[in-house]
Amino acid sequence: MNGTEYTIGTKKAPIFIRIFLILIMSILILIPITVIALTYGNGPHIGILVSFIICWGVGFYLLKIVLWNTIGQEILTVNREKISYIADFGFFKDGRKEIEIDNLETEIIYTDHNKQFGRLILKNKSTYIETVLQAKIMKLEEIRNEIKTLHKKL
Repeated sequence: MNGTEYTIGTKKAPIFIRIFLILIMSILILIPITVIALTYGNGPHIGILVSFIICWGVGFYLLKIVLWNTIGQEILTVNREKISYIADFGFFKDGRKEIEIDNLETEIIYTDHNKQFGRLILKNKSTYIETVLQAKIMKLEEIRNEIKTLHKKL
């Protein structure tokens, strides 16, 4: 049984912020290539390797931020025995967590004063999962009710 899958999507960041992050990421990718071009003929140097590691490491992190703020989503899969959580960045997935349904407590944290949006916390004795993205309370209640229904069937 695959279970029921719930998706919590992100609200896109403003286009100016995304363009700025992409510009910085592009510069970081081009810095080591430029260093190689400028030092061509001087032979290999440890600084080239260091510039690749630092610049491309920070560039990869910025890529994750851009993807998360553009097409990122959280996927909760509810099965009879456990709940799986995956942070989906579009081109890759990260942050896979699982929690057993046995003795599971669910809690909704309201993130605004009007109580229209919130986050979901799932916890048992040994571990917990907390969603990062805000979702409508109705959707969180739907997930909570599905979990309670499955818990009663056990």
